[in-house]
Amino acid sequence: MLGAMYLLIFITSCKKKFIESDIFVKKQWKVELSASKVLPTISGRTDHAVAMVYLMDNRELHFDIYFDKAVENNDTPGEAKLFLGPDGATGSLFIDLKSPAFNTQREAKGSVTIDAATASKLQTEKVYLQISSAQQPAGLVRGQLN
Repeated sequence: MLGAMYLLIFITSCKKKFIESDIFVKKQWKVELSASKVLPTISGRTDHAVAMVYLMDNRELHFDIYFDKAVENNDTPGEAKLFLGPDGATGSLFIDLKSPAFNTQREAKGSVTIDAATASKLQTEKVYLQISSAQQPAGLVRGQLN
């Protein structure tokens, strides 16, 4: 009898607790960023990065950006910003991601909170992501979200 009671206590204490969240991904983008898409065109650079951008339903915009190889010419990637504008045109600043410095694995991630109007525009307008660098302050790599 005592063994059965210990078994029952053990089984009930081993239950896994399920974590529920009230925050969901509203929209996500995988963005390929390359030097060839930057305006004006950068000659002789083939830098490339990939970004995952997530708009959460609580209006947080999360991002994870990484360069898949070392940045050329010993350059250092800098700020990441979203611009309103179509592919092949220069747009206007839309959201500064206030990205932290890229780490030794060439990755930067973070989040910013945006208002409802900005979240709506992000989902409906033409938007591109651009990352600057120490040597290319006007833009090192660029990629279109939508």
